Amino acid sequence: MAKVKIVYGSGGGNTELVCCKVSEILEKKHKVEMLKSKITDPLSIKGFDLLIFASPTYGHGQLEQYFGKFIKKAKDMNLKGKKTAVIGLGDDKYDPDYFIESAKLLTNFFKEKEANIIISPLKVGRCAVPKLKGKVEKWAKELSKLI
Repeated sequence: MAKVKIVYGSGGGNTELVCCKVSEILEKKHKVEMLKSKITDPLSIKGFDLLIFASPTYGHGQLEQYFGKFIKKAKDMNLKGKKTAVIGLGDDKYDPDYFIESAKLLTNFFKEKEANIIISPLKVGRCAVPKLKGKVEKWAKELSKLI
């Protein structure tokens, strides 16, 4: 049983909803802990087999405000070779040029840290609810096999 930590920022609740669905699927085979970026110290995150970062995209390609602060504090995290995955959300009605930019920002962060990104990012556009049963569930099941 692998230990999975999901760190997420969620302003409107969609990212938290997606993370809960991913957690629900992963918990069938793994131990999952969800951590809010607003109250989590990145340097205290230890003892995991997989680390997932999740954030919506705001404004012109910005991470959710608390996740943005979390990432700045995470600059000293040692993730070299660690298994990681990314969940990004967005809505093209705000700025189509930066649609789901959070997935790109989080992927780049993991690459800079020389982490092992084991699956393509889960990208959820617009309303997350209709995608929970299909796209989100499928991604989480595939991820579960790769841990």
